[in-house]
Amino acid sequence: MGNAVREDALYQNFKELACGAFGGFCRIPVGHPFDTVKVMLQTTSRYNNMWACFKDVYSQRGFRGLYAGAQSPAAGMAFLNSILFYAFGIGRSFVSSNPRHELTYKETWLVGTFAGFCCSFAEGPVDFFKCQLQMRPQDYSSFPDCVRKITSQYGVRGAYQSFGPCLARNTLAYPYFFLGYAMTWKALANEGEAVTDLPPWKVLLAGGVGGLCFWGFTYPIDIIKSAMASDSIHPKERQFKNMADCAKQIYQAKGIRGFGRGFTTCMFR
Repeated sequence: MGNAVREDALYQNFKELACGAFGGFCRIPVGHPFDTVKVMLQTTSRYNNMWACFKDVYSQRGFRGLYAGAQSPAAGMAFLNSILFYAFGIGRSFVSSNPRHELTYKETWLVGTFAGFCCSFAEGPVDFFKCQLQMRPQDYSSFPDCVRKITSQYGVRGAYQSFGPCLARNTLAYPYFFLGYAMTWKALANEGEAVTDLPPWKVLLAGGVGGLCFWGFTYPIDIIKSAMASDSIHPKERQFKNMADCAKQIYQAKGIRGFGRGFTTCMFR
């Protein structure tokens, strides 16, 4: 019996890794152009809406401009998502040794917080390199060149320039994501029906609600994260000293509306 439970747990962890990796890679072709526009709307005041931004980026740099920085998530998103769902599986095992245990909402929140914390250590550098390539394309010839220039001057620490807001966002946002997902699929399921028994449209809807919960409650932190990730890699040339200073400057320049720029684009993505 004990061996069977351990084998179930190992198989569950393997599924979390494999599905997380596949899901992370699939996000890039469709979602990255929207991410580029989102970051540009978050960090500049040049555009009134996402369509104007799309048009300007495409007219100046073509499709390659919309996919600027895509090499970073292409290289790291599968790994990042693997960590997220693997950490969720590990967190689940902390709650119960039975892999078939159905988490309560409180347990889902706690396990989601743990998963968000763990994946931040991978997402921090991935997102930072992406933003540098999106907002400072003139500084780098390619993704490897970006990584080389930053790490050769400032080591691994340089890749974690925007880690603070990334960690803050993820440890707050992922509990909302997993909780929104769980509450939605349970509301759509018939009595005694498991999530694996649901039709694809219900699972997709639950995932969409989870995504809305992820961004809806933490988007202002993402604004700060994008601003700090797009800042100069040289400490003496940086505009923002820390998260508090970044939030203060955004508010002074754009008011409270500055913390919502790009939200519509984010929802489209």
